[in-house]
Amino acid sequence: MKSKKKHRLSLFGIALLMFFLPAPILANEAVHSGEISNSSEVQVNDQMTINALTEIPDVDNNGNIDQQVVIIYKNTSPFNVQSLSLSTNEIASGEAVSDRVDVLEVKSDVDIDAFIKTMNENPNVLVADRNRVIRTYSLPDDPYVTDGKAWQFVSIGADKTWDQVANSETIGVAVLDTGLNTNHPDLAGRIISGYDYVTKSTEVTDQDGHGTLVSGFIAAVADNGIGLSGVAGTANVKIAPYRVGTKGLSVANICAALMDAADRSDIKVINMSYGGYEYNNSEAAAIQYAKDRGKVLVASAGNEGEITDPEVGLASYPASYDGVISVAATDSSNGRASFSQYNNMVDLAAPGENVYTTAFTGGYTYDSGTSFSSPIVAGACGVLLAANGNLSASDVETALTTTALDLGDPGKDDYFGYGLIQLDQALVKVLTDKPLTALYKTHIQNIGWEPDFKRNGELSGSSGLGYRLEAISITLDNPGYDVGVTYRTHIQDIGWQDWRYNGESSGTSGEGRRLEAIQIKLTGADADQFDLYYRTHVQNLGWLGWAGADEQSGTAGYGYRLESIQIMVVPKGTPFDTSGDSFITNPI
Repeated sequence: MKSKKKHRLSLFGIALLMFFLPAPILANEAVHSGEISNSSEVQVNDQMTINALTEIPDVDNNGNIDQQVVIIYKNTSPFNVQSLSLSTNEIASGEAVSDRVDVLEVKSDVDIDAFIKTMNENPNVLVADRNRVIRTYSLPDDPYVTDGKAWQFVSIGADKTWDQVANSETIGVAVLDTGLNTNHPDLAGRIISGYDYVTKSTEVTDQDGHGTLVSGFIAAVADNGIGLSGVAGTANVKIAPYRVGTKGLSVANICAALMDAADRSDIKVINMSYGGYEYNNSEAAAIQYAKDRGKVLVASAGNEGEITDPEVGLASYPASYDGVISVAATDSSNGRASFSQYNNMVDLAAPGENVYTTAFTGGYTYDSGTSFSSPIVAGACGVLLAANGNLSASDVETALTTTALDLGDPGKDDYFGYGLIQLDQALVKVLTDKPLTALYKTHIQNIGWEPDFKRNGELSGSSGLGYRLEAISITLDNPGYDVGVTYRTHIQDIGWQDWRYNGESSGTSGEGRRLEAIQIKLTGADADQFDLYYRTHVQNLGWLGWAGADEQSGTAGYGYRLESIQIMVVPKGTPFDTSGDSFITNPI
């Protein structure tokens, strides 16, 4: 993962004396010119020490955001608030956003910069910084929003990948946004649990619509005869919706959502289709927390790319934080969308002008903005992880940047980064990095079926016990190739069985009959990309030599039992020792 330079805001105008005073005294000095000399004065001023945020009013969502501070604690503890030594002379309201994130509103006559400095000196605080409202990056009234078709998926190669990945483990993509219409027909079955930080509920809604627009690009249901297909296609990639605001998104809510998503094993990708132009220490710490837990972080580069915009060319956050993939927007001709922000933090580009997606009304609409380029990349990241679960966040980014269609100046540039993502080529790259794997398990005399499948080259059966194999099941850990497996077994007193396919059982169960030989081969259009080898451990003979695909392994005419087996699938042409006999026939 690349490293990005951090742009920090300097804090000015803080009196040095205030740096060295504890928080309650600091607040009182700000309110009163005189010193506090004893506890009776505290009572006169109606000061109350705050031990829990339930003792003070909740933060008003329409309150003064300029006086609000986000606190992220190092650890979860019921004594976190108490450790801050807060008082009602300085704190107007406060609210727990999560078990490690609080938002406090200080009174208008409190020096908020000095207060933040004091909080950051507390050993229980990971980071404290101002709360702020961040805007989403869509252009709902933009003149680019005109009738058209869902061209965005063809331009990134998703039309070639939509049905190529079939994974069992769900890849969750957390969407931190305005929520989600969880009843949209084209998102049915494509949603996992999230959280609504606005209503403090697991029942997420979307009153603005932006989050539903974003989510459709990622995981709208494929091949269901309605609407459109998300980038994920038929891969098991689903949305985890986190509502962190409406028109404006609270940094406090964003930090809580980032940390919650980072702690979940089912969430692998986090999409952030919003931004602003101020570096925020709390947000940066939450981003780092998610990065440290291996999440792929994707964000919109910004919509202030018009030459007349006062923020043109500036670094937008969260896209410009270290470890975040910053995504610019392209049009249907693979040109730069005129609104797309540019700077040296841009990593990749994806369609973002006049793109078609799900609407929170339950229908569909066209929209423009880097808000929609970001989820296209996030969805592509989900597909790559679905195809190869061994990829790190850095591996995913590298797969996309090294296969991107270079646009603009040769190499990485400020407008397109490494270029327009090409999901089909990135998928080939990660599949090459993850060869096909054989999965197999056997039914063993006196033991029954093994509880788990063995993988490429592992021993299945028994060793040194003299138990016979009675049946076998073989399948493939298939990351998206058009390839399957078929096999048949030679059974005591019965002979060769019919061919079985992809996980079916071959042999007998409960009849006490031994397997005496086996034959295996690969099927499908991509079978010629791999070599298959297997060998058996035979009664009285030990391990036989490795057999190649469609060859027989075992014995005939001896009545010897198979006792264990190893199976390997390797890329075509991989050197392999096949010396020795793999099948022995009794000459008598």
